[in-house]
Amino acid sequence: MTGLALIAAIAPGVIAAAGGAAWLVVRRRHHVASSDERQYSILEAVGDGMFIVSRDWRFTHVNEKAEALLHASADALVGKRVAHVLDALASDLLPEMRSAVENGLPVERTQYSKATDSWLEIRIQPASHGAVVYLRDVTARKRAEMLLSDSEHRLRLLLGQVPALLWTIDLDMRFTSLVGAGLVTQGFEGEDLSGQRFEKILTGGDSKATAIATIRRAFNGESARFETRHFERWLQHHVEPLRDGNGAILGAIGVALDITEMKETAEHFAHLARIDALTQLPNRLALEEMLDAGMDRARRTRRSLGILFVDVDRFKHVNDTLGHRTGDVLLREFATRLRTTIDTRGTVFRSGGDEFIAIIELSDTLSIPMIAVDIRAALAQPFYVSGRELHITASIGTSTFPDGAKSAEELITHADLAMYRAKQSGRNTIKSYDPASDTGALYRLRLEQDLHRAADRNELSLVFQPIVSMEDGRVVGAEALLRWFHAKYGEILPEQFIAIAEETGTIVELSRWVLQHACEAAASIRHSGHADFRVAVNLSARDFYDGGLVATVRDALASAGLPPEALDIEITESAVIHESALQTLEALRHMGVRIVVDDFGVAYSSLGYLKRLPVGAVKIDRAFLRDITTDAYDQAIVGAIVSLAQTLDLDVIAEGIETEQQLTFVRGLRIPSAQGYLFSRPTSLAKLTALMGDRLIGAPAAR
Repeated sequence: MTGLALIAAIAPGVIAAAGGAAWLVVRRRHHVASSDERQYSILEAVGDGMFIVSRDWRFTHVNEKAEALLHASADALVGKRVAHVLDALASDLLPEMRSAVENGLPVERTQYSKATDSWLEIRIQPASHGAVVYLRDVTARKRAEMLLSDSEHRLRLLLGQVPALLWTIDLDMRFTSLVGAGLVTQGFEGEDLSGQRFEKILTGGDSKATAIATIRRAFNGESARFETRHFERWLQHHVEPLRDGNGAILGAIGVALDITEMKETAEHFAHLARIDALTQLPNRLALEEMLDAGMDRARRTRRSLGILFVDVDRFKHVNDTLGHRTGDVLLREFATRLRTTIDTRGTVFRSGGDEFIAIIELSDTLSIPMIAVDIRAALAQPFYVSGRELHITASIGTSTFPDGAKSAEELITHADLAMYRAKQSGRNTIKSYDPASDTGALYRLRLEQDLHRAADRNELSLVFQPIVSMEDGRVVGAEALLRWFHAKYGEILPEQFIAIAEETGTIVELSRWVLQHACEAAASIRHSGHADFRVAVNLSARDFYDGGLVATVRDALASAGLPPEALDIEITESAVIHESALQTLEALRHMGVRIVVDDFGVAYSSLGYLKRLPVGAVKIDRAFLRDITTDAYDQAIVGAIVSLAQTLDLDVIAEGIETEQQLTFVRGLRIPSAQGYLFSRPTSLAKLTALMGDRLIGAPAAR
């Protein structure tokens, strides 16, 4: 029996025993008969405050807890009228006491006591001779409710500002609550969704199925995340089981954040990842995805798919002579013309560099040769780039699925091989994949692919051809030469793989590798006691477009501990002629590196450019020295080169010396140093080190 029920049950007897004016006070129990004493003992034992008033509204009983709540002792209260008690709690209750007695119905209320800063739960129970007032201190509960209400208010304010939703649903997946500013972004502002099914906020088929399945997991006690779409808006939900006080699952509770902008940003970056920045065409990644999808579609519809591999002819020459900016503009114009030509008949991609691929879904009225002929016709018109009229052609290779290939990779490879055969056939031609004809092209393609990984596979090495002083016959330096020993094909000739590297751009990576290892080799020789030794490294015109050549050279020197004056950079005349190389050459010379023009005398413009370039030495091309002892024309050219170099205070190196007669002629022209098979073939670092200090030729005869 509760305290209130107990009071209600015994209250009439207590009041009757009190007998009108026979005022009773529990704490003075010696005035009470033993039977009444037991009743008052029970009342005193009730844990809540309790007092009894008679019909004339006088206190007849006050227990100890009530004394504390009324701020008065039982002695001070018993016998007094309620209206005469100064405590606001008691006097405020008088109207409710009268109402309870007159109507014979209990009255309940909650009241704040300012004196004690507490909340009381009050129940007035009518009785035959008055009323029993029950007081319970509910301050802790009330404050908890107020904190909860405040938290809910704050949460509602927060949800009102953030595009989020806080929702609860029952086991039938119907909303029991749904609040938050996300209602506005989702288009439900002002709409009462209570009782509506969860699917109300879903429109996407896939996300709807996922959401329903995930919520059912929450009904089984799991936590989960999922995304939903409502028209154009996306929500990300975190859902937990909703339990009652005993742990039984009543439904689910979730917090949903609007992630529409995040989704759009992700989609934007995904789009950028599949678009070539220069031409705005789909890139290689998009090509692979669309080709896989196109081949699947072709299998289902039993139709054919074709691709055209289009490579710009002599694009490297455009870059080398007109610069990369002009080359970029040309590629953009080329891409536009391709896309316009193919139009709705297929999709054009930029595979990389100067290579483009078109995917065509073939039909009875649409064939690969038809598209290829249209492309050639479109390219026959001149391109106007940076104020220049350029005539550009393309080599085109084609392959089809399923006749010419069984996979996407094979389809591209076969078209690439056919394109390479078109280039070998004189460029500006169209070739279809032919297994019988493309064996050599396949070998070259494999070399091209493997060259990228040659350094990582430790297949690269350096050999060194000594450069000998004509004064005393000793080795004063060496030219570093790259060698490639392929794991499958064995030694690959330099003229083979260097040409591939130049065409594909791999030459820049190879140059970095050679620079680093050549500097380390030179440092090793200098540290062994040959402090004047210098090493020469050949660089390509492409290295000067890399943009990081100066830093690459600086890093290689610093890493090896080699001073700049111990390094010669050899460049061909075609690279020197290019205006864009000037700034890089100046920076290298300023660093202390010597610039040497290799194969000097071959290019028609050498003499005109030589006087204004930061060059420290020239190498006379071996072609002029081969017949130097018998060809008066060659003798005159070499003599003029030496005279010009001496006038410009440039060092001269003769290369390709193979006979004593050639050596005698070179010494007669007072050329300071030379290299060639007469002195030594290219050799290993160990053998080169062993040659240091030896006289490879005798001293010149006295004049």
